Amino acid sequence: MKTMTCIVCPMGCRLTVDSGEVSGHRCNRGRDWALAEVTNPVRVLTTTVALEGGELELLPVRTLAPVPKAKLRDCLRHANRLRVKAPVRMGQVICPDLAGTGVQLTAARSVAKI
Repeated sequence: MKTMTCIVCPMGCRLTVDSGEVSGHRCNRGRDWALAEVTNPVRVLTTTVALEGGELELLPVRTLAPVPKAKLRDCLRHANRLRVKAPVRMGQVICPDLAGTGVQLTAARSVAKI
């Protein structure tokens, strides 16, 4: 049995998942989220990568889609090895396949070259 607070909407329902059954939800979105969180938890990764020749030393980046929680450390290691040269536009793909997940890593802001 696992209990959690739903983050799908502002209501913050207290959910309990036991043997694939969800209780405490007030909407189907909460039920679906709880089942997914128990069976295959995913997260959108936000971090920074090294930036060369820009007005910042670090470029904020994020994944375009959630990655499996079990792969987050691999994704962070991969991102830590990346070096990007300025200029960079927000939304620009920095890595097309982050750590073999099939998820793109993109720039979260634009940075001009200096």
